[in-house]
Amino acid sequence: MTIANNETTADDLWLTAVLRPAGVLSATAIDRLADEMTSVARTANIVVVNLVAATVPDVEALAAALKGPGSLLSGPDKCLLLVGADEELLAALDRVGGEIAAIETDPTPSDPDLALAA
Repeated sequence: MTIANNETTADDLWLTAVLRPAGVLSATAIDRLADEMTSVARTANIVVVNLVAATVPDVEALAAALKGPGSLLSGPDKCLLLVGADEELLAALDRVGGEIAAIETDPTPSDPDLALAA
């Protein structure tokens, strides 16, 4: 009888975390989100923050708060990905600097066949 070796090491594990805040991201909510992201960023390879259900009244504060987790997630096999970042937030992120990837709120495929699949 052969026994499969299913042992994994920390190098074999790929961890993706998804955070989806909802509602208004006030200063307190931004601080909480940044704290949670920092905790997750210490062990995850990719952290996806889906902002589609959130309202961000102070994009500068959010951009500044994302800088710390973003720096933890820059480098090989790491990424901070924002989903639903609007133009105003993207501009604020550019001003703050750092390596944060972002995609549109509702990317609509131009290929009609892809639109049907979505």
